[in-house]
Amino acid sequence: IERPLPPMIFLPTTAGSGSDLSQFCIITDMARKLKISIISRSLIPNISIIDPDFLDTKSTALIVDSAIDALAHAIESFISRAASPFSESQARLALQLWRDNIDKAAEVRSPTALENLSLASAAAGMSFSNAGLGAGHALAHALGGRLDLRHGMMHSILLPAVMRFNRKHCLPKLAEVMSILYPERLFTCEDDVLGGIENLEKHFAALGVPVRLRGVLQDQSPLRSVCEAAVHDACMVTNPRSASVEDLLRICEEAWQ
Repeated sequence: IERPLPPMIFLPTTAGSGSDLSQFCIITDMARKLKISIISRSLIPNISIIDPDFLDTKSTALIVDSAIDALAHAIESFISRAASPFSESQARLALQLWRDNIDKAAEVRSPTALENLSLASAAAGMSFSNAGLGAGHALAHALGGRLDLRHGMMHSILLPAVMRFNRKHCLPKLAEVMSILYPERLFTCEDDVLGGIENLEKHFAALGVPVRLRGVLQDQSPLRSVCEAAVHDACMVTNPRSASVEDLLRICEEAWQ
């Protein structure tokens, strides 16, 4: 963005995207079937008004999809190559708020839980705006651009496989993520972390969202072209582990099983 923008006041209508606080703007190129990022500090508004009452107008599925997007923001920015103590503190806050409120928001639409999910989205937005994201968002952008799939739904499917792919390059941080989400358990080794990821996957299924690509796509034929687009996504720059097209394809194949 080459010129200053006029003063802006944003009001998010979901608790998940963080778009009201971040320096990212996503547009869909319908001709090329790609989602493309515009990245600029100019996109951060002068004021963001976070009103959880908007969530009362949303379906439970959209509330959960959006909340899982916020969770993916918190986790991917926490393990990002560009993470800092500032971004990590915001990610931790988002993880705690998500843990304590997602079930109440989904099951009974508790006003307090919806407010706290909105705050989780804001905290995660501040985290990823400073630290970037990773392979999960790169793949979600490519899948959403090509197949017009809901963005949040992509993360309930992709996030566990992406964490397993990255785990050896950020194991202490993933152990901390799991210890925040499941404080009643200990995460002292790789097997513990893998168990935590499996538990999160079961949590997603219990929330009623898809956890496998095979339930969303008719077949695997688009996956290679999706991965060829995703490998060039800006989010890949801060993923903790470098990934080729073949690596991304293996993530998608795991998410298909």
